[in-house]
Amino acid sequence: MLGALIDDLRQRVSTIGVRDALLLSETHFNRELARERIRATRRSIPFCIITVKLIGNRQRRAQLRKMLRLLHRNLRMTDQKGMLSQGVVGILLVDTSEMGGRSAMDRLAGVMQTNHLHVEMDLKVHDPDGFGPQDQSGPNDQQSRIDVGRSPWQSTPHHRVDEPTHQEAGISGELTVSGGPAAMAMIASEEPMMDLPRLRMFSKRAFDVVGASVGLVVLSPVIAAAMLKIRMDDGGSPLFKQTREGMHGRPFTIYKLRTMVVDAEKRQAELRHQSHRDGPAFKIKHDPRITNVGRFLRRSCIDELPQLWNVLKGDMSLVGPRPLPWQESRACAGWHRRRLDLRPGMTCYWQVNKANIKSFDDWMRLDLRYLSTFGVVEDARLIFQTIKVPILGRGSE
Repeated sequence: MLGALIDDLRQRVSTIGVRDALLLSETHFNRELARERIRATRRSIPFCIITVKLIGNRQRRAQLRKMLRLLHRNLRMTDQKGMLSQGVVGILLVDTSEMGGRSAMDRLAGVMQTNHLHVEMDLKVHDPDGFGPQDQSGPNDQQSRIDVGRSPWQSTPHHRVDEPTHQEAGISGELTVSGGPAAMAMIASEEPMMDLPRLRMFSKRAFDVVGASVGLVVLSPVIAAAMLKIRMDDGGSPLFKQTREGMHGRPFTIYKLRTMVVDAEKRQAELRHQSHRDGPAFKIKHDPRITNVGRFLRRSCIDELPQLWNVLKGDMSLVGPRPLPWQESRACAGWHRRRLDLRPGMTCYWQVNKANIKSFDDWMRLDLRYLSTFGVVEDARLIFQTIKVPILGRGSE
């Protein structure tokens, strides 16, 4: 272990010099980012991330050293700097608002331009209070549903600094902002969230694909029979589709067997005051909208089986935080939203313990606990516990 660290340091020294070899590695930078995100969310303060990418291959090593020296000279000692990849440096600006992040990026752009460095910079702002339940954008916006997830992140991409011409000297590149102040958006796949181990993520996804494939083959007769029964019961569609908030805030359509009357969504507002759960989640005992067939499907958990298709598509996982309806998820507190660092799941700690979970915050804490314990073995254990739920008649609240 120590030998590997020494070899890594020696390699970086030979590439970029002694001083700049002390930059954080990508792993350590992501770890600092995850720690800052937790701290900032708890305290409801923003922070920024600037990525600086060196453009061009001419005298690249010398240009990289020059860029790193300029970054050291023009940033605060408290700003964390990490080498994310060859020629790409990440800068973590703690306790920094969007205005402060823009100011820092403009200053760096001017320095790079003055020193004839070709770079491309990107600013991301994390503001835990940057959106709220009143934000209606996302699920009803087709462009947002396809391209971008809603999150407390704002992206200011493509701040490119080329070598200035006589006309351009001293002028910064153009800024393009995606999203507004009340609802910050960015491409979900680019969002730096947690330093989740790649091997565990890969094995979890492989487990999901195999499990969902086998599940769909084995259980398709059960799903088909249930759909036929629902259709015969009231003539409505046997499938229930709803927009949920998924990984990194990306909206997706969840599939379930319909267990309620056809107009259940329209009748929810008049029943809202009867919800027996605190927090934004709507849960009501003895819901009058549930059909006779639906009660059986819920007790047996058969209504959840179409979500195997969501798992196969990559929207969900077999195990993970349960996805909330869009508006309920948008009403969650900032620290609750760390649960979106993983794909939502068909089952989770809450699913097998919900009778003992009294508050919404406790539910969210269980989801956050899963983020640090997830893995194939833990997923298999939770799936086994979930199988016991319908046997014991605890399939619905």
